[in-house]
Amino acid sequence: MIPKRIAEPFDSSEHMFEVAWDGVRALVHVERDQVRVFDAFGEDVTWRFPELRSIETEVNGTGLVLDGEIVVLDEDGVPQFDRLLPRLEACGVDDIARAARGSAVVFQGFDILYRGGRSVMNEPLRTRKRMLRQAVRRPGSLSVPDYVERDGIAFFEAAREHGLAGTVSKHVESKYVPGLQTADWNLMRVFHRDEFVIGGFTYGGTLRMSRRKHKEPFASLLIGAHDRWQRLHFVGEIVGGFAPAVEIALASSLEDLVAAACPFDTPPPSPRLVFWCEPKLVASVAFSRWTDSGRLQFPRFEWLRPDVPARTCLLPWSGT
Repeated sequence: MIPKRIAEPFDSSEHMFEVAWDGVRALVHVERDQVRVFDAFGEDVTWRFPELRSIETEVNGTGLVLDGEIVVLDEDGVPQFDRLLPRLEACGVDDIARAARGSAVVFQGFDILYRGGRSVMNEPLRTRKRMLRQAVRRPGSLSVPDYVERDGIAFFEAAREHGLAGTVSKHVESKYVPGLQTADWNLMRVFHRDEFVIGGFTYGGTLRMSRRKHKEPFASLLIGAHDRWQRLHFVGEIVGGFAPAVEIALASSLEDLVAAACPFDTPPPSPRLVFWCEPKLVASVAFSRWTDSGRLQFPRFEWLRPDVPARTCLLPWSGT
């Protein structure tokens, strides 16, 4: 179930308010002493998070499907996505084990879809929350976070003060509707962040400058998002602000994807020398707002998202 993004927090006696966890959305299946973990795109990622297999010993019964977020918490219990990144980048068994020792994950379970092999998605959220609590024998790799009722504005301000990404409001009588975005769940971010496809990069100052005269791997990234017909639209240019190590790693990935054709539906204007890329690389980008012309204001690169398929990076208005 997908929350709808709204601009402002609100108070309501008909809603409960939760933390918007800064991690990877996932479903955990517990069946016949086996735990499987699926990401939001339906991929089995159990191999990537082996410590979550211990959830089998932390729950009551079997035939469970739990919805939640995979996170890495800091010493104050605040989720830190940069600490989760090594887990998303690790591939081999040894790399995964090494990354797990440095960044152990926790599954923050906030909903239950199946109990005892039976769907409970038509039960109201208030009932599902009670079922979720009953399903947990003891916390460990699985945690069930608390929520507050009524005081959504104060809860949002508390999230801001503690450096959290935002809050989610959920109607207490809402059913669970998989794969759909409804007004029953609302996401309010402290700051804006989303995933975008890198469609090209620029180099140097102007087209007259030679690439060999500059030491930086690239000057900017050209990013975009898809409409509902999977056409890639240019939404902004990220200029500077790259850490040296990140810049080098990005340049290596971009060089492997250089293409002759522009991937954007309409080529963006640029005074610099432009190199187009196959639209496969996804970046998490922070920004201040969307402009009326459909561009990101003050976009800032945060990190690559190797777990996110490029096709899922959609314009906010792509469904309309």
